Amino acid sequence: MKKFLSTLAAAVLCVACLVSCGDSSSKSDSSSKAAASSSASDSSVTESSSAADSSSEDSSNAEDSSKAEESSNADSSSANDAKSQAELTIDVSDINANYDMLEKGLQSEEFVPKSGKILEGESVEITDGMTAFQLLTKVCESKNIKVESKNTDYGMYVSGINNISEGSCGSVSGWMFKVNGKEPGVGADAYKLQAGDKVEFFYICDYNKYYANQTTTEATTQAAA
Repeated sequence: MKKFLSTLAAAVLCVACLVSCGDSSSKSDSSSKAAASSSASDSSVTESSSAADSSSEDSSNAEDSSKAEESSNADSSSANDAKSQAELTIDVSDINANYDMLEKGLQSEEFVPKSGKILEGESVEITDGMTAFQLLTKVCESKNIKVESKNTDYGMYVSGINNISEGSCGSVSGWMFKVNGKEPGVGADAYKLQAGDKVEFFYICDYNKYYANQTTTEATTQAAA
């Protein structure tokens, strides 16, 4: 009887051990699966976060690139605008200096402003191949200023602006023009404008006196050099 009970107790203990081991193994497998699941979840979150960060960075870079391109285009546009401009001045100051020689019907600020300038530094948009004569006619048309001209052997000659014509202030009076302070040596219709040119049409009451002064000035400059 004792031997039987001892055998029975051993069998019960063995069964209990098997049950315990099964529970432990199950718990271990569950824990392992939970850990794997957690790891996969963390990895997925990390990948999502990385993708989001990458997308955000790409978007930011694209936005910066777009802004840089817009800024570059704006600068380029601004530079092009600046390069396509020329200035026009119409000067009658020599008439004011010889006002008594001017025809009586023209002795008015309507024709000869006291400032000596019919126009001063008028900024105008120019196009490729545009001439000084075209610049003058374009601006004067927009300002309702009368321009008279005639063809000569030397090209188109501007004979009158704002009703002040050749001979209006003496027998050897008339219009001339210069670009950037110098006479180009060609007619106004032959001079092609460059970006930034400053064109001036000016009236002279005595050509002979004007050229004599020019010769004296040039001789003095050469002597000084």
